[in-house]
Amino acid sequence: MDSFERIWAALNLEQPDIIPTHTINIDGNVADKILDRTTNAIEDLDKLVENFPDDWQDRINPLAGDNQASFFSKAIRAAYTLGFDGCGLGYIPFKFESRSELIDIFGKKHKIRDIEGNIYPDYYGGMIKDRKDWESFSKPDFKQIYQDAKKFYKKVLRNCRDIKDEICFMAQNLLTSVFPPVWQGMGMSNFARALKNDPKLIKERFDFTTEFVLTVFKAYADCGAKIFVEGGDLAFRTGPMVNPKYYDQYLLPCYQEVTNAVHEWGGKILLHSDGDITTLLDFIVESGFDGIQCLELPHVDPVLVKKKFGHKLCLSGNIDTRYILYKATKQEVEAAVLDAIKAMGEGGGYILSPANFHPEISVDRLRWMIAAVNQFGVYPLKNTA
Repeated sequence: MDSFERIWAALNLEQPDIIPTHTINIDGNVADKILDRTTNAIEDLDKLVENFPDDWQDRINPLAGDNQASFFSKAIRAAYTLGFDGCGLGYIPFKFESRSELIDIFGKKHKIRDIEGNIYPDYYGGMIKDRKDWESFSKPDFKQIYQDAKKFYKKVLRNCRDIKDEICFMAQNLLTSVFPPVWQGMGMSNFARALKNDPKLIKERFDFTTEFVLTVFKAYADCGAKIFVEGGDLAFRTGPMVNPKYYDQYLLPCYQEVTNAVHEWGGKILLHSDGDITTLLDFIVESGFDGIQCLELPHVDPVLVKKKFGHKLCLSGNIDTRYILYKATKQEVEAAVLDAIKAMGEGGGYILSPANFHPEISVDRLRWMIAAVNQFGVYPLKNTA
């Protein structure tokens, strides 16, 4: 089996030749280490600001799609180099508001962090406090968004044409999904207030993010994408972020619209969510997702999830990124992989992956993880009793 076939089999709850591996992303500085490269994006940005103080934003913002295509091309090449079967990519409509801040079309604000020369967007707040802000907020042309997303995806394919048949491109929207941009563009306190006082505003915001997701996912599908990841964190470590009744009221029809579209295009779709999503698993199934990614330890019990939902959802995760892929010993990494395989690998329907990704993940520990999957994850499974 090739990488796509392996992941596709797991999404169909079938047993491939070996447990497939996937990462939702590889941060720029980690990719640089894997590929033995250096990045000077921050230095280049500073030179642009210095040389063109009056119009540097007008010069750089139109290049957002091209710059992101280069970033995700690097991430996919790094994932391929490590031996992953799949890696995520997705267009993010960022705009430089200032040298220190990025904003996006959802009203989210991000501080610009310098991580070993790479530009890292760090969310810190929202621009839309209430209906007045929303009505005055500039809305994008979705036809242009479609063209930009399609151009982005095609450029990544071109950049990775030598390996595009050897690693699965997983189209995703981790910073541009249906749910988080709604509340992050407002800030949680303003979002919570509007849930009670202005349901029409909340509905309009969800309609907006859903249209964006359908637009970019259609662009990726038209470029050949078959596997999609909806990146919407729904839970804290203690459980759902908001009362689940609001998920049923606002989010369920949006999710169903997105998953129905992906299935009509002949694709499969996973949901990524951090936190304890145990009580939301029936909701995730009803929403139409083919799988769930993260399954964050220790907040989710993988044995329980496999037992109750392994016949309904492909399970993806759940290798810890706070310790195991950060500073654990080789033996601890191997033990974590074996534990995950024991919990969720039997019979197929499982994709092993880091639960999440961050700039401090260790390259050596990623290598140990992949090697352990190659050792313990071959079907029929052994050493899992």
